[in-house]
Amino acid sequence: MKKYDVTTQSKVNSFIKKNLKQKVNFLLSAIGIKQIIYKFVYIFLSLFLKNDLVFLRGIIFEINKKNSKYIFLDTKKKEKFIMLSNDKVVSKELYTQGDFDLEKFYKVLNLLKSNYSINNIYDIGANIGTVCIPAVKRGLVKKAIAIEPESENYKLLKLNISLNNLDDDIKAYNYALSFEDDKILDLEISNDNSGDHRIRLSNTKTGIHGEERRTTTKVKGKTFDKMFSNISSKNDLVWIDTQGFEANILMGAEKLILSGAPIVIEFWPYGLKLNNSLNKLKDLLKKFKFYYDLSDSSEYKNEITTKSIENLSSGWAEEKPNKHNLFTDLLLLSK
Repeated sequence: MKKYDVTTQSKVNSFIKKNLKQKVNFLLSAIGIKQIIYKFVYIFLSLFLKNDLVFLRGIIFEINKKNSKYIFLDTKKKEKFIMLSNDKVVSKELYTQGDFDLEKFYKVLNLLKSNYSINNIYDIGANIGTVCIPAVKRGLVKKAIAIEPESENYKLLKLNISLNNLDDDIKAYNYALSFEDDKILDLEISNDNSGDHRIRLSNTKTGIHGEERRTTTKVKGKTFDKMFSNISSKNDLVWIDTQGFEANILMGAEKLILSGAPIVIEFWPYGLKLNNSLNKLKDLLKKFKFYYDLSDSSEYKNEITTKSIENLSSGWAEEKPNKHNLFTDLLLLSK
């Protein structure tokens, strides 16, 4: 997604496309009485914790966050999660939709099925296990390695692995992958989005989302190549979602790149520019032969050339405060 759609007509069209429950939710929010309504209906909605309606589950999530730091979910697929109730992105979508990023994961497996037999996933920036746990529990892969630097996320990741009886199948590590081994890094903490904790380097620029006001904590950095040496080009998939730190991770993963294993990365120009790594990533992309833009419904296999890299990185609108992030995800292939 390169641009914000901000025309009046587009907003009207977007509203028209909403279903009745979404329209009601939008109007209640707009006129400021949503929280009052929540209080009155909570006792009734509590009876529908297993209900599939996204509208109702969203209300239940919003009310529960005032009562407890954590919220529990048992999905239709029988995956169990303990989540953060103040997390308005990853946990809330997981609670209301039943999964997070799984549609993208299924798409990647489908794109790879003719030339690869993926048995293992390396989930870098694993959060609370929203990808690796269902991937293993549903039998999409056999084993997973999960890397998560933030301590609260990591604690819930470990708990969720155990809740799903996957201790023998998913190995978790509390590190930040980077381009240097054993260096202590600053991790800035988002207060309301557990998926937006980010490594802050000494040359990181000031952002537009108030990043400089975030508290930081210390985490240890490791390189991918130091931690994992035996990567299979046919059986392993590396999944990297690290909020603009992807180039720095790939700089410490030369052996991984040479292995030919497929790699998925988030491509977020704002985050990459913030730590001065957009040009680094553009150079690293040249080490691969093809990429799929996972936001492109056509599933077109792009050859990586200087021109295609420039096309990929140009035409992005400027990120705006209090708006959704403009990003896509890339599947990188060496052949």
